[in-house]
Amino acid sequence: MAQWTSTVGAAQLARQLRTQQDRPTGPGSRKQPAYRALADGVRLLVLEGRVPVAARLPAERELALALSVSRTTVAAAYEALRAEGFLESRRGAGSWTAVPAGNPLPARGLEPLPPESLGSMIDLGCASLPAPSPG
Repeated sequence: MAQWTSTVGAAQLARQLRTQQDRPTGPGSRKQPAYRALADGVRLLVLEGRVPVAARLPAERELALALSVSRTTVAAAYEALRAEGFLESRRGAGSWTAVPAGNPLPARGLEPLPPESLGSMIDLGCASLPAPSPG
């Protein structure tokens, strides 16, 4: 089991989840249980890199209070994430995000480009307007 490297506060996670809820959904979307929506939201935040891998998540009670949902809802969401491999927990140590084995996405988020690819990049520096002259 990996040890967590950063901590995501309850208020911060709640804010990110609310922002995510405001996104338009596809035509095939349908209503789902609150715990499932919460688990899907956390999973998407991890996959998008907005919540880092190995980040310690808030305790169930803290997150429930921040989201104004029951602790049972958060506990069920955390359990679903554990079952899918997106969360690891240890009693007394908390829960932290993970990426399931075999996931094709990079576990560390954005990485620098290799030097050999820099020659094929477009230089946007020449596309900018010149600075205004003093005077």
